[in-house]
Amino acid sequence: MIMKKLLWIIPVIASPALLLMFSLLALLLFFGVIVIFTEEDDEQMNFGGGAICRADGEISETVFFSQFNDAGKFTGKGQVFIDVAEKYGIDPVLMSAVAFHETGFGTSSAVILKNNPGGLMDPATGSKYLYSFSTIEDGLNAMGNTLHNRIIKDGLTTIADLGSVYAPIGADNDPTGLNKHWAPNVTTLVAQFGGLTMNCEVHVVGDWMLPVLNGLRITSPFGYRTHPVHGDVRLHTGVDLACANGDPILSAQSGNVIFASGTGWSNGYGLHVIVNHGEVTTLYAHLNSTKVKINDVVSQGDVLGTCGSTGTSTGNHLHFEIIRAGSQEDPMPYLTEYKAVGE
Repeated sequence: MIMKKLLWIIPVIASPALLLMFSLLALLLFFGVIVIFTEEDDEQMNFGGGAICRADGEISETVFFSQFNDAGKFTGKGQVFIDVAEKYGIDPVLMSAVAFHETGFGTSSAVILKNNPGGLMDPATGSKYLYSFSTIEDGLNAMGNTLHNRIIKDGLTTIADLGSVYAPIGADNDPTGLNKHWAPNVTTLVAQFGGLTMNCEVHVVGDWMLPVLNGLRITSPFGYRTHPVHGDVRLHTGVDLACANGDPILSAQSGNVIFASGTGWSNGYGLHVIVNHGEVTTLYAHLNSTKVKINDVVSQGDVLGTCGSTGTSTGNHLHFEIIRAGSQEDPMPYLTEYKAVGE
């Protein structure tokens, strides 16, 4: 397994010139944002391929939440940023820094009038005008998904790399050249929020992907156990992974959908999906909903359904199986590049 580790590079002290430049840009951003993304990014919902992000620090709560004390549309929304970032498996500090830069600290017309914190363009207008969201929470969710796709799907694991796509220098919608300040200003804001809390590494396509977001949390491993509902000792044929109700469940590898239940108990699995990858198949059980149908071709990271507790289940989680030659195997040897949260 080949992994190339790329760390976010964060200067701790910004120069006075950079701070002055940022102040001027914040005023300019009051009138609008310079961005290139469309709302189509929010619809793709592919979480595969590019990078793996792991927590390697904690939020400095005092520093982080203080930034939301007088932040225009974002005032008092610090916890909302954290919740959305956790949902999409991205760093809440990075997401906050990007949003504050894009909106001039929550004061731009885009966020005030359109609830658009990330500069997403509306494809219905040929991506000429900003998308309008019903609530700021809707806008933050769309932004979180877009950042996830750029980082996790595309592997843009540094602020500079992210900026080269999020705000490319020389873009047609940046006639005054403000995009050149995107990366240094976001970097400065990251430090102002207390520093990044996640480390992202390039993920080699072909390796197995964790089918849940927000990291590896095993609630019940593969092997013999006392069944939590029936009370007898039997083989637990997969691994139970923690997830919240409605969280996306991802295909661990590319393949063909050979089963997708829409209703019913399904022998205790509840709503579940089975994907054939050639030598092995994978099974995803206790879903709240399914997003694919039989004969669909899926790529690694495609959303198969959402986390739930259907079937024989005591709470929200994903029961994940790997099956080879008709027999279940312990899935964890396939996921060795992932460390449990907290390790």
